Amino acid sequence: MSRFLTVAVAWCALISSVRAADLAEVARAVDRRLQERFDAEAMAPAPPADDAEFFRRLNVDLIGRIPTAYEARRFIADETADKREQAIDRLLASDEHAEHFANVWRALLIPEADTDRQIRYFLPGFEAWLRNRRAENAGFDVIVRDLLSVPITGTQERPQLVLTDLRAANPMAFIAAKEADPAKLAAAATRLFLGLRLECAECHNHPFDHWTQDQFWNQAAFFAGIEKRGRGPFAPVLEKAETRSIATMSDASRTVPAMFLDGHEPAWQQDRPRTELARWMTSQGNPYFARATVNRVWAQLMGRGFVDPVDDFQESNPPTHPELLDELAAEFCASAFDLTHLYRTLCRTQAYQRTSRQTDSLQADPTLFARMTVKPMSGEQFYDSLAQAVQLEQPPKSRTMTRNEDPVRRRFLDAFGSQGDQSDPDTSVLQALTLMNGPLIGSATDPASSRLLKSAADSGETAPQQIESLYLATLSRYPTQAERQRIVEFLQPGATAESTRQMGDVVWLLLNSAEFRWNH
Repeated sequence: MSRFLTVAVAWCALISSVRAADLAEVARAVDRRLQERFDAEAMAPAPPADDAEFFRRLNVDLIGRIPTAYEARRFIADETADKREQAIDRLLASDEHAEHFANVWRALLIPEADTDRQIRYFLPGFEAWLRNRRAENAGFDVIVRDLLSVPITGTQERPQLVLTDLRAANPMAFIAAKEADPAKLAAAATRLFLGLRLECAECHNHPFDHWTQDQFWNQAAFFAGIEKRGRGPFAPVLEKAETRSIATMSDASRTVPAMFLDGHEPAWQQDRPRTELARWMTSQGNPYFARATVNRVWAQLMGRGFVDPVDDFQESNPPTHPELLDELAAEFCASAFDLTHLYRTLCRTQAYQRTSRQTDSLQADPTLFARMTVKPMSGEQFYDSLAQAVQLEQPPKSRTMTRNEDPVRRRFLDAFGSQGDQSDPDTSVLQALTLMNGPLIGSATDPASSRLLKSAADSGETAPQQIESLYLATLSRYPTQAERQRIVEFLQPGATAESTRQMGDVVWLLLNSAEFRWNH
């Protein structure tokens, strides 16, 4: 029996005994599993984060930006016992969460848009499709099946156009960005949705795992019927549904059939081959799909996955907590691959709600999840948090330009990167200059143009109260007594104009701090 089948048998036995459970019960089970490791290591995990730290983290993770000063102030002051649970549910139900989800998965699915300006034309429609599916709370299995099996109805005489309306919901971007290339489509699908880097077996057997070259091309064969007519990402496509085999790269005279990774051939119906692959890939009996998805969401929230990198499941890279990963994946299956259920569960755990401050030397090991990992903000999270903090005037809603077509935002993302997998933020001279004296920071700290400074100056607040408001707007917390005193001493009494200029210096300092730049 192959290793895949061995894993699949054990997996099916596990999920058959699991039913979707109460959120709090699953969250407690997660924390019990983690506690077993803490006990084995004779260590104490970090204490819970305070309300300000937790609320800022939750906003950045679930909606892609820091909270407003008003939202932070209100949450900190709220004395309701279950306010954290209410905040989790409220953010997950918001339009901003669906938009953030679309940003994250667009970057994972078509990273080519970061370097190819032509592919960026697909972004509005592709993000609209992802946003709509998340807003509908479609199961993740449904999203993946619809993405991989999007209909191609073109004919030899009239191949199908891949882009006809820039803003209409359009999942064809995934195929177009991969140049309708069967090998690229198979490699991306198995890596993103099964956590397997099968492309390492494209030219030869996998050097570090048991996958063979034929198995790679078995997967590519499911996409072999797709043909592109012309060059470039906008070239129309057609599909020969009867094509079920493909020639390998190393030997064009030899073809291999479409075959699942478990060694079985599809029970061919009338569907396209890639529809059969999508159905098998997202089935509850597939031992990789649920685990790969849970691992990726855990990494998004916790800073690293049980398997790290998240798309590298192999024998030589085992999960740090295999039982916990399997149990969460089984729960994900039992919930019908409900992402909202998964997010709600993980955000309720003690693990997610711990402080990122290290209180024990043993907590330095990130694989224990004994404290929250300090996570880099993506380019989108950083820009949107900056825009929120400085009260940047956004384009009117009546404009047809989407956020990613905003030239100011686009230039910022070109410098700071997008939502791809990253454990550390990229750094460059351009980034440093942008943060020190770029137009966005310059405008935010200039008393003549800063909406944040103007609102503080016009509020009638005392200097200490204004300092408090600036901290809430940028760091989502109140200043400590020492910070407050230091800034009060910095501010020179006298003319209002001079005081406002000095407040601009305070804003510059806060926006350039590591505390603002990182998600903790």
